[in-house]
Amino acid sequence: MSAFSNVERPAVFPVCLCIDVSYSMQGPPMTAVNDALPEIKAAIKSDPSTGEIARLAVVTFSDQADIALPLTDIAFADMPVLSPQGGTNFDVGLRASGDALRDGIKGLGKGSAYHQPVIFFISDGEHNAGVDWTHARGQITSKEDKYGAQIVSFGFGQANRETIQQVSTGFAFFTDESDPGTAVREILRTVLRSIRTTSSSFSSATGGALSVPLDGTKLTQLPLTQHMVN
Repeated sequence: MSAFSNVERPAVFPVCLCIDVSYSMQGPPMTAVNDALPEIKAAIKSDPSTGEIARLAVVTFSDQADIALPLTDIAFADMPVLSPQGGTNFDVGLRASGDALRDGIKGLGKGSAYHQPVIFFISDGEHNAGVDWTHARGQITSKEDKYGAQIVSFGFGQANRETIQQVSTGFAFFTDESDPGTAVREILRTVLRSIRTTSSSFSSATGGALSVPLDGTKLTQLPLTQHMVN
């Protein structure tokens, strides 16, 4: 999936931000998200090496999920303005993220090359819907699926560390930052840095790999547990 297409266009790097917008996100956390999205657009647009290959989707979830921004060239994206609503259902958020990536990659056109998609999952709370979200996670990360994604998960606030670990396919992080707005800003800055460093790595002789830089942050990487391995 990382090779160049037959028209010599560089392989696309599909990324989805899966953001909890339940009522617990109202106030400073939601303000921080809405401030950060245009900043992410500006930063990627100003970085030609990232902007050339990175494609971004934004999915929100509460009781239900919404593809707020389909997978698109961020230079031409109108970044959504998000608002809090409802409870917390990881299942619908993960499924919608998988749909956004699959539909977006299909929309690239026949023969288009792409790197393995990545979902950045962000939540401040616990899944509280009566459905097992792990089935959705298993489907969208399946190695048997050509659209199978990696998931990088971030937790803060009232999120459960073990659950944040379970969502992830390898990279899981938590912050004990007491101010939720500051926590969100740090998480989204880390997401941006990850998109940029990972995009740059694809031009290396080794073919590149997912990278999540933590230097200068208060994020703690959670240990990988056996049941998180695909």
